[in-house]
Amino acid sequence: MRMLFLAAALLGACGVSAPAVAADMRVKAKAPPKPVASPFWIEADYLLWTVKGDKLPALVSTGNLGAPGTAVLFGDAAVNDRWRSGGQIKAGYWFDPQHGWGIEGSFFGLQDVSTGFNASSNGSSVLVRPFFNVQTGLQDSLIVASPVIGSGQIAISETSHLWGAGVVFRKEVCASCAGRISALVGYRHLRASDDLSIDTNQQGNVAGIGPFTAAITDQFATTNDFNGLDLGLTGESRYGAWSLEWFGKVAVGANYSTAQINGSTTIAAGGGAPVTSPGGLLALPSNMGTFSQTRFAAVPELALKLGYQVTPQFRFHAGYDFLFWSNVVRPGNVIDTGINASQIPPGALVGASRPAPRLDGSDFWAQGIDLGAVFSF
Repeated sequence: MRMLFLAAALLGACGVSAPAVAADMRVKAKAPPKPVASPFWIEADYLLWTVKGDKLPALVSTGNLGAPGTAVLFGDAAVNDRWRSGGQIKAGYWFDPQHGWGIEGSFFGLQDVSTGFNASSNGSSVLVRPFFNVQTGLQDSLIVASPVIGSGQIAISETSHLWGAGVVFRKEVCASCAGRISALVGYRHLRASDDLSIDTNQQGNVAGIGPFTAAITDQFATTNDFNGLDLGLTGESRYGAWSLEWFGKVAVGANYSTAQINGSTTIAAGGGAPVTSPGGLLALPSNMGTFSQTRFAAVPELALKLGYQVTPQFRFHAGYDFLFWSNVVRPGNVIDTGINASQIPPGALVGASRPAPRLDGSDFWAQGIDLGAVFSF
């Protein structure tokens, strides 16, 4: 006790109080960095998303659909629905130091993804392209290879593309609602396109015709452009250096869809010169051309991000996004498998005009994770 009193007396003589020394000796916890009130900010994200696939009809089989023992080799399933990489960039400007009123622009794009199929037969096995014959009312097929016709090959490829951009104004509507909540109003543009090609080659020798070669091509290309008004809410809550961000919005507007359908057949028979005719198998004169339509569409989107403030200017985050888009036209919606076989080249149409041009719409979605960073300056 005497030592404690002596220490206190000595400290008092030096003009320093004991409580002050004790306070100075405490270890102070490091405060988390606070975001700076900078007017400009930019965000860059890596995206890993999956997109709803294009549902194709049966395009290659071993016989007429529904016949015993027939197997579908390609089609009757969705394609291009696997995960793909992409990127997103956003930039914004705050009109006030409190970050209550600002503007934000954004762009995202996903890596193009393709699905391919190749099959060939030397004639020992059957390879066909199935369709529904509207003249007979029965399932039918174009023979690519068989012991009777000869050898043949078929190659199918579909490539899908997706990107979008937009701009929104942000206005804070609540500063203490478990964080900050802002209203969003702006403009959204989206583009989704798909390109499907089907190429068939045959080589054979048929009685009455002699040796022949045939090359058949069908092409289907679809493009969807959405333009609409974007409305929504976004919020942010902070927990020390951690932050939780979210937004929910919906864009409503017009979806302009186009489909380009083309086909051709080149036949060389009996040693004669090759002759090219318009039309393949699924793309024939009755549905070939460019077709378009405009429909109302809605595009809701949801996102959730968990962030960490590394420095006052720099923040990392990881999150999840979901986007939905109505009335999107894709090659699977365009193909009409009902065919009037009279117009298969080199024939001419007699009877029903099938296949017919179609522009059926279907729901489309994209979802996945994003990893990124925000820099304020």
